[in-house]
Amino acid sequence: MIVYDKLGDYLKSQNMKYIDLQNALGLSPSMTAKFTKNRIISTDTLNKVCEYLHVQPSEIMEWIPDAEYEAQNAEKQAIEAQIAELQAKLKTM
Repeated sequence: MIVYDKLGDYLKSQNMKYIDLQNALGLSPSMTAKFTKNRIISTDTLNKVCEYLHVQPSEIMEWIPDAEYEAQNAEKQAIEAQIAELQAKLKTM
């Protein structure tokens, strides 16, 4: 699985946000959302981002084996479910 966590970290280190990429490169909001959700990005878009930021692809993305990614994602989803359950209980109090 290709993940773009490094891009978020890079933007933060440069005091930038995804909307800055969106505005500078003319990307749609859904395109920038793909980065935050680790969705498929075209090489053309990736090239635009690298060109704009003057970085190598390895500086903004990384490959994680699918099994490892799925395990991490499953744990995250379980925690999010617990949070939602606790928030629901809090509302009923």
